[in-house]
Amino acid sequence: MTPVISPRVFCLLIAGALVATAGCSTNILHGLEERSANETVAALERVGIGAEKQIDDDSAGGGGSAPAFRVRVARADEGRALELLRSLGLPRDRRHGFAEVYGQASLIPTAFEDRARYLDALAGEVARTLEVADGVVSARVHLSPEEIDPLGADTRPRAPARAAVLIKARGGKTPLAEADIRKLVAGSVPGLDPAAVAVVVTSTAEAGDAGGAGQQWLALGPLRLAPGSRPLLIAALIVGLLLLAVMAALLFFTVRRLAALEGTQPSPPPRPRENA
Repeated sequence: MTPVISPRVFCLLIAGALVATAGCSTNILHGLEERSANETVAALERVGIGAEKQIDDDSAGGGGSAPAFRVRVARADEGRALELLRSLGLPRDRRHGFAEVYGQASLIPTAFEDRARYLDALAGEVARTLEVADGVVSARVHLSPEEIDPLGADTRPRAPARAAVLIKARGGKTPLAEADIRKLVAGSVPGLDPAAVAVVVTSTAEAGDAGGAGQQWLALGPLRLAPGSRPLLIAALIVGLLLLAVMAALLFFTVRRLAALEGTQPSPPPRPRENA
């Protein structure tokens, strides 16, 4: 009897192949804003690490809020991708501006709490402005407002306002001079003198340097692949060849069975001749 693969077995083979292929990738980040996810994927793609942005169903907000995203890479690229993102300072931390800080007001805010929230929101807005500059990976702003003695006879501040800015830039260079950064921060904080703003700029690795400058690409036939992408592509090709082999076997056995059924059918009896 000619063996025939049942449709149920065929579906199980396809499902197993899909599960095996999906297991070759893993999540490295989740709960990201769309902008942070796009920056992360672009940085990984620049060094030859294949990355995919997907909607993160587990951490997506409801009630019409913006969805969260996750980033997936091949398992072989997980360590290299995490090291690259760490050196580049990605993904960026969420900045708490006025919209975020004052989005949910407390029931009975005190004067101290309201002032602290105001400074937090102001520092977040200034950091956002600095991060708009090309080459700035991240910015942190710390504000210390002027202190006025409420019991003093005059209104002169007991301690002047101060600020500290930490900027992480690619190559340690920013398009803004330190004097311009001081002016920008001082112009955002009442009573702050530009000379009282401390600016520190640190360097972060370039995408190519962090991912391995001059990395060797692997050849697979006419294709050139990153080292971590080769196992995934080979696995996909093997799965595809297996599916083609199963389909060819099904077609071969079906043709043979049809031919056997046609051979076992009885031939029709001959017609009697009519006498002229």
